[in-house]
Amino acid sequence: MQRIGWACGFAVFAGLSITLTWKTRLAQSVARPAEAEDDANHPKTPLSHKILWVLLPLGAAMQLSAVTSYLTANIAAIPLLWILPLAVYLVTLILAFQFPHLLPRGLVARLLIVMLGGLAYMLSKTEVSLPLRISILFFLFEVFVSCFFCHSEAVALRPKRASESTLFYLLFAAGGALGSFVIGIVSPLVFRFNYDLALTFLVTALLAIAVTWNEGWSQRMLWAVATIMMAGLVSWLHIANQRETIAAVRNFYGTLRVRQHHGYPGSVMRTLTNGTIQHGTQYFGTEQLRRTPTTYYAEDSGVGLAMRFCCQGRSRRIGVIGLGAGTLAAYGRAGDDIRFYEINPAVAPIAQNVFTYIRDSGAHIDIVEGDGRLSLLHEDPQRFDVLVVDAFSGDAIPLHLLTTQAVALYRRHLAPGGILAFHISNQHVDLEPPIALLAAAAGMKAVRVASGPKEEIGEFGATWMLVTDDAGFLARPEVAAHARLAVIKDGLKVWTDDYSSLLPVLHW
Repeated sequence: MQRIGWACGFAVFAGLSITLTWKTRLAQSVARPAEAEDDANHPKTPLSHKILWVLLPLGAAMQLSAVTSYLTANIAAIPLLWILPLAVYLVTLILAFQFPHLLPRGLVARLLIVMLGGLAYMLSKTEVSLPLRISILFFLFEVFVSCFFCHSEAVALRPKRASESTLFYLLFAAGGALGSFVIGIVSPLVFRFNYDLALTFLVTALLAIAVTWNEGWSQRMLWAVATIMMAGLVSWLHIANQRETIAAVRNFYGTLRVRQHHGYPGSVMRTLTNGTIQHGTQYFGTEQLRRTPTTYYAEDSGVGLAMRFCCQGRSRRIGVIGLGAGTLAAYGRAGDDIRFYEINPAVAPIAQNVFTYIRDSGAHIDIVEGDGRLSLLHEDPQRFDVLVVDAFSGDAIPLHLLTTQAVALYRRHLAPGGILAFHISNQHVDLEPPIALLAAAAGMKAVRVASGPKEEIGEFGATWMLVTDDAGFLARPEVAAHARLAVIKDGLKVWTDDYSSLLPVLHW
């Protein structure tokens, strides 16, 4: 249906383009004399205006790219969420060109400085988390105000001469492309940390001071202060990111950072983060402390129960999708095999060299680079006693790991009575119902294991789903005491490679 709809829409678009082209050719002979006469009555556009034809759309495109990236990486990775900021961006284009005086310039400028200040405050308070709908609306409104300001100011500088119209639209489009290029390509290559949003705010403030320069000292002082504050925000973020950081790398998958700070008295703690999401912590003190699994992987967590009670009296074969700091290697004993699957090539060097879970493990460790599902697809059956799928604690939910086809692939790699352990700790998405439905569709039982936080020893509150057809494991008193049967949500459809939707399971 989508293919047919897009094909029909494209055919209509092509027909309209051909019609417009034909009518334009007919009108050119009439327009040229009138255009020459019109040009004689208007002065040439100054160079400063032509530069702003590029820079103002550049600022708007930077806003779109930076906010979209921040929303989908740090707020909620809802499928097609990127459409919302894009729609807001396009609406500002329409309003700026069709209704340039819809909003008073003074009102837009005041709203802009309030939004920049508010979002700068949010960036400085990394420990504060607003409700999902408030965060999304807040960022969308900021995109609207910022992009409308940039686009309306560019429209106000449109050339008076008809012969310069083509140049105006060409430079306008070039500015938009350049803004996306700066955020999407240049910034990850230049900066180890993600300063995209803060730098975009700084650029917006600089553009505001440029277009309001001739309006008097009050506007100059206002935007000069705003520019200084935005520059201060960038500097503060840089200093904050450098503090306690012993390793950092940025690539397509985000910004990895390892912080080293004091933990227990006499011990040091290292923490791996990707953006705002923690992916592992290790204490460095005594040998026992160094080998203790922390954060979401404590011994009373769901995965801890699976590791401890799956295979009494024999060696184990463990598969893990998602390496992080390699914390699960702490469960490895002599004779065990643990096979990690990690899509981000920057993670393995950090886990192997900055953390010691892998080096200290008694198990034989393998690390397979690439997407976990694709890697398993091309491997012979691994006969895992436990297969851990740990890719859902962040805001980017890889739905292709939660479909009936994926579960069928996992079962092919499980030993008889093997356990699937899904880590579903997430502040925005409740993955219990869809996983329970997947388990039922596969003829397996699913239980939910929630463990409370113990911050004094580095353990986080964690939620795991254990899926297995081994009734004996689920009946063990140690497991049954912590587990409850998973709940299937009414009206939810089982996820497949052709259908999946996070909307019914979001914490709005």
